[in-house]
Amino acid sequence: MSFREKTKSPIVEKAESRLNGMQVIDGKQETPVNYGNSKVPLTVVQMAAQIAVVESKRSDYNKALKAADEQSNMLDAEEKKLNDMCTIVLAAAVSEFGDDSDEYEQLGGKRKSDRKKPVRKPKV
Repeated sequence: MSFREKTKSPIVEKAESRLNGMQVIDGKQETPVNYGNSKVPLTVVQMAAQIAVVESKRSDYNKALKAADEQSNMLDAEEKKLNDMCTIVLAAAVSEFGDDSDEYEQLGGKRKSDRKKPVRKPKV
């Protein structure tokens, strides 16, 4: 079972598209264009660096998801093993003590004599 798709972020794709446009525009200019302001500069260098940071975090996140998927699969396998053991114990109690015994009931089974008898509705 997979927790989430490990795909590329649509925000990164949009940012890469904008970065490509910024690079084309900067190639036509004598100096790099500052798309931000004097207090917060935003150039091709800052945009490329932020894309790299996001991609690195995304990669770490995807690795964590993969590890969680592996843990989930191992947990599911162990739970199945435990469920099989419970079934075997109950079946062994039936063969050893019978399906109407106190021991069978103590192990979590419903005694045959305690089961509700089916009541048929008369046909009208």
